[in-house]
Amino acid sequence: MYRGDLRRDGHPSSATLEASAAVHLKPAWIANVGSAVDGSPAVTNGLAVVASLGGRIAAYSTASGLQSWEVRGLGPMSDSPTIVDNRVLVGSLAGHIYAFDLNKGTRLWDWQAPGIQPAIWSSPAVYHQLALLGIASQYGDAPLEVGRIVALDVASGRQVWMICVREGCAPGGGVWSTAAVDSRGRAFVGMGNPEDGVLAFDALTGRSLWKVSFYSDAGRDLDVGATPALLEVGGAEAVAVGSVAGVFKLLDAATGRVIWSRDLVPGSPVHGLIASPAYDGTSLYVASASPPTGMFALAPGNGATRWWQVTGAPVYSSPAAGNGVLVFGTGAVFGDANVGSIVALSTRDGAVLWTYDTHSAVFSSPAIAGTMVVVGDSKGDLFAFKP
Repeated sequence: MYRGDLRRDGHPSSATLEASAAVHLKPAWIANVGSAVDGSPAVTNGLAVVASLGGRIAAYSTASGLQSWEVRGLGPMSDSPTIVDNRVLVGSLAGHIYAFDLNKGTRLWDWQAPGIQPAIWSSPAVYHQLALLGIASQYGDAPLEVGRIVALDVASGRQVWMICVREGCAPGGGVWSTAAVDSRGRAFVGMGNPEDGVLAFDALTGRSLWKVSFYSDAGRDLDVGATPALLEVGGAEAVAVGSVAGVFKLLDAATGRVIWSRDLVPGSPVHGLIASPAYDGTSLYVASASPPTGMFALAPGNGATRWWQVTGAPVYSSPAAGNGVLVFGTGAVFGDANVGSIVALSTRDGAVLWTYDTHSAVFSSPAIAGTMVVVGDSKGDLFAFKP
């Protein structure tokens, strides 16, 4: 799933790539999916499943890169698939949520979000056989949709509950953040304008627990679109997330109280800290799409900068953490789409361990499965690297 597990820290136990091996990464295979890949591949049972902006979802053998199956004509997809019980779940920017058979690609069910022109940007979060997804507006917020969160039965696609982010189901508060869920069943998502903060709710019932706005939006469209990462600080669970305004906060998971806050970079719509952070038990890794573009390593206890590595291009790709290594992509949304790379940094000091020039912007978040790294780019290439 996106970020590897429900804690969304980008550092699942299955990611065993070490820094010493990362310097020897080489392409194992490259497949083209026909159009841009913005989301992270989902890797399991010898398959890498990826969705594209061209409305295609496909599965590839991780051993050979050969295509196992594909489904076309689904509408643009920017999220990451989630695999559970031999089902592949994915949302579309046309407001549909689909389930497919993992082995054959057969469509199992299709659910349509309410609204005028709703979009599903978030990746499915599966908790106790419920698929949780956020509903937001399409590009440009025109029309501005009602921000909602829906829970669907994984087996049937039946709607179990749905909640609105704003009181009275007023338009706004779109959820394009993917839910992080802790061991107590508390779920956390970012909210769009004019809420611009974090919402905590009960994953089984949708009951609201708390809501915190980061600042007054004042029509600036400075959403919290990144997915929160969960971690423990001082024996208590905390929620770490940034916003496109360039502010990064650590919140108490029980109450939403701000533990610390950093204004890392000057933000703006669709820039700032739009990528989801990573956490490996030592540091928080925060990517910047606004100058100074690059990667920050922050101390979880107080937010102090441990190191900072500048990149030559913005970072929209959420970093994936292995053992002593951090992998992410670079590339500009508003710039030369033929410029981009995949980068591996040492988590100890931020030193560059390895780079690969994709000749294309990389917004996709890498998936580290064992020592393999799988990631897509804006040309539609899906890369698999091995030491």
